[in-house]
Amino acid sequence: MKIKHILLFYILILSGSIFGQNEQTGIKSQLIDQSGTPIIGAWISVNHAGPKVQTDENGYFILNSVTWPAHLDVDLGDENIVHVDVVDATAALKITANKVVELKEVVIKEKVNRELNTLETRNVETIGKREFQKAACCRLSESFDNSGSVSVSETDAVTGAKEMEILGLRGIYSLMTLDNMPDFSGINYPFALDMIPGTWLNQVAISKGISNAINGSNGFSGQVNIGLKNPFEEPPLFVNVYGNTMGRFEANVHLNKVLKNPAFATGLFVHGSKNFVKTDYNNDNYLDMPLSSQFNVLYKIAMNGLGPWESGLSVHFVKDQREAGQANVDPEHPYVAKSDAQRFAISGNTGYVGFDKEGRTMGFKYQYSNNLLDANYGALNYAGKQSKGYFQALYEDRFDEGNHIIYAGGSLLAEKLEQVISNGDYDRKEFVPGVYAEYSYNPEITADARFVKRFGLVATIRADFHNLYGTQVAPTLTAKYNLTQDQVVRANIGKGYRTPYFFTDNISSFVNGRQFSIANELEAEEAINYGISYVLKSKISDRNFTVNGDLYQTRFQNQIIVDQESDLNSVRVSNLDGNSETTSGLISSSYDVIDGFNVKVAYKWNHIVFDQQGVEVHKMLVPKHRVLLALHYTTWDQNWEFSNTTTWLGNQEYLVRTLENGNAIQQRHEAKPYLTTNAQVTRKFKAFDIYVGGENLTNERQKLPIQGMDNPQGSLFDVSQVYAPLMGIRGYVGLRWTLF
Repeated sequence: MKIKHILLFYILILSGSIFGQNEQTGIKSQLIDQSGTPIIGAWISVNHAGPKVQTDENGYFILNSVTWPAHLDVDLGDENIVHVDVVDATAALKITANKVVELKEVVIKEKVNRELNTLETRNVETIGKREFQKAACCRLSESFDNSGSVSVSETDAVTGAKEMEILGLRGIYSLMTLDNMPDFSGINYPFALDMIPGTWLNQVAISKGISNAINGSNGFSGQVNIGLKNPFEEPPLFVNVYGNTMGRFEANVHLNKVLKNPAFATGLFVHGSKNFVKTDYNNDNYLDMPLSSQFNVLYKIAMNGLGPWESGLSVHFVKDQREAGQANVDPEHPYVAKSDAQRFAISGNTGYVGFDKEGRTMGFKYQYSNNLLDANYGALNYAGKQSKGYFQALYEDRFDEGNHIIYAGGSLLAEKLEQVISNGDYDRKEFVPGVYAEYSYNPEITADARFVKRFGLVATIRADFHNLYGTQVAPTLTAKYNLTQDQVVRANIGKGYRTPYFFTDNISSFVNGRQFSIANELEAEEAINYGISYVLKSKISDRNFTVNGDLYQTRFQNQIIVDQESDLNSVRVSNLDGNSETTSGLISSSYDVIDGFNVKVAYKWNHIVFDQQGVEVHKMLVPKHRVLLALHYTTWDQNWEFSNTTTWLGNQEYLVRTLENGNAIQQRHEAKPYLTTNAQVTRKFKAFDIYVGGENLTNERQKLPIQGMDNPQGSLFDVSQVYAPLMGIRGYVGLRWTLF
């Protein structure tokens, strides 16, 4: 069935339900919790549309025009949205928001720090909309600039592929979910971070450590949930245009509409970008960045407030094309890098909340995706097709006013992978049924809570029955203890498994054009991760102050090792023979120095060693030390915003290939530390923002990232040893326009 037929089918279904409407009127209401206590500082919208209003210090708010019955969306902060149905004006005089998490340190109309949480059991860091607007943030890959926990870097000098790093581990070891749906594993992984435009992002939640088995056990460093914008909560029209001094231009258009029946809303998100200017600032005859074009569209349908049912459907299509390599192709020694990636995905979820027992729910999630990648990197040709279906059922039950929660369910994954790599076939079929269960104890924390009431616990277990790798049992345990309401200590341990995609997981190791060999049958990757963390959210001189510390270690029982060192002329792919251990520590702090001025500083340390050919070696191209300084100032009238992010990266090892006495050799070298800084100024008007900024203002870049450039077919040629930025100073300007 064609995409347009699918969309038309769902539009007709969802737009067909229309309720009657009564007379409109205004009213003064009070928002309270279950105990009758007024809720202050909450933002409320009616029927998923119109401007939001905020409750005052007594919980009161005024709705100027309401249609009864009405559906209220109550934003309690920390991305906690409560939905309330109100029958008539009498019932609206006092409105109770059930399942309320008590707000701490709420200040009316003041920016509240939502990045860290002291009340949840899991160690989760959240990046929200305001953070995304502090930088260019054109794509997901650029949304972590102000994060001390996550760093993103380019994997090589020709493909344009990018990869994030969390807890010292590569991005392949993070479970990436899109609206809480497992996604982006497989052949399009190298370009996944560029397949989600920044304007689509509502929030990104980074859960550190293996602490969740519901969505799978392949997140050794944790889960990164990419929350996309909800049509119910977005304005009818949003337009963003962007351009930079390197010839990159982007445009985004969002169209959102709450239908006549206010239980339904639709959203259309369209993105187009193109980079058509050839740049070769170091005069090595290789493009500094690929010429590229991307068309990206997302259509979402949401249903909320129609009796006991909630549902959503999304359709995503993206086509990403890139071309790099020699600026002027050498006919005797050519090297051209081209890729054409395409993705189509349709996913949905349905939830039922109509049980007689409060807190009992049941839901289903489902997805079908089709990914294509055709690429040529010099003499290497790759053609890949990945078709995947996923289904999950989830049951939830809450007891003792939500202090005890039980989750249980099952999932089914079916995947067909077809790969042709330089005339060799590497096909695979996966069929993986799985079951899981989770118990959570998380009592409400009060100032006078007894010792036992300060503990929280999450215990999960998952069993997958893999047709290729057998039964995989993955338990996890997470515990927390609240020293106070604003201080928490956490610890967790968990086991995980991951199916490898040896080529696209390690694309930078193959684009040099060398022969590769697979030593033996590759097994599933397997690891144990454990760690501790501390969070403090307090005030100094009545200003917000936070401290966060993490220390995690990952020990692999099996890891796919891609070895470029042992043989100068080939790449060896094998299972781990020996030990592999990654240790990562982080300490960060933020403080509101004066009204509107926030300072954030973070230090990260990585120690990564593994056995290669019987010898323990350090992982290359990962800095051992990283320091981040982020400054942000907003004027008192909210009209101007100034942001600056400075990053210092310490020593890292890389491989150098040279000639010695006529023979090619390779040795490890150590790159010197370097500093980069980005800055942006934003002017806000009533309906639009204008922002101007600069990236890499220190003009730090790797002078000659391509080794042996004169002969791409020779043994000295290497494009994978990238340890610094490839581009120097870049300026940009952008416009955001919103129609309320």
